[in-house]
Amino acid sequence: MDRRGKLEKGFGRMLEMAASTDAGYDKPQGVAVGFVSVCDFVENGEIISNLAYLLSRRGSAVCVVDFKVFYPNLFDWLGGVSANKKGDGLIRLLQSDRVEVKSVSLETDDENVFLISPSPNDEIEDYFNFSINDVKRVMGMLKETFDVVLIDIPNNPPLEFCVGALMNCQRGFFVASERVDASRNIQKLMEYMLKITFEVRNFNNIIIARRQDLPYDESALAEIKIFGGFGNDDKMKIAARLPLLRAVQESALDGGVYMRDSTFMSKKFSREIDKLAKIILEVG
Repeated sequence: MDRRGKLEKGFGRMLEMAASTDAGYDKPQGVAVGFVSVCDFVENGEIISNLAYLLSRRGSAVCVVDFKVFYPNLFDWLGGVSANKKGDGLIRLLQSDRVEVKSVSLETDDENVFLISPSPNDEIEDYFNFSINDVKRVMGMLKETFDVVLIDIPNNPPLEFCVGALMNCQRGFFVASERVDASRNIQKLMEYMLKITFEVRNFNNIIIARRQDLPYDESALAEIKIFGGFGNDDKMKIAARLPLLRAVQESALDGGVYMRDSTFMSKKFSREIDKLAKIILEVG
């Protein structure tokens, strides 16, 4: 089956799911979820790809979006998908509100998981002139099409793709490793964003990724306070602790997804991904 045929079939399944009233679970409609790396030694792709697989197994139509427009790499983490050719993919949605989402969505090996990404062949300057409103409009289109939209957000505060995504996600995760600067970087980004929008308070969860059980004080992360907005101070929550697993990276190098293709799966890794899935499904 050619790419167009696969996409038509995939979107047909999504429409059937949306029309069904007997799906047997409470699925969110149009939930945008963001992931922001806050220090070195983390890779959002390994979290997003496995989380997308798990959510798809639970009946959600999932769109994985790469907002790292200068250096996209999510296509390296999803099985059965290749990079867009130059000028295709995300940039077409940004350029016009008349472009259909399905025409720029890449189907993966999972029938309910789709990818929207920039092309790695695009010129860097191609993304200089897009505004926060363009980002908001694209996110709105995706939320109207998919149950869950998982967004890899670049940690680049002056960039519209960073600010626009932080402003328009209903749930957000800061992704940290066992690094001393993680808590400081989260606090600094939150203080900056709260000058722009109170919606960034939705990013009140932290994922500790590639955990090696170092003598690391996690309380420094859990004690981060979110000021402003509602007259009180909220604290961050550690939502998941994902172990460092060589097999996760190896699965991606082999063109697979760890939780789907691994012969011997880490119970700890799958349990922590399950925690994240439950947090997302609760939004609906």
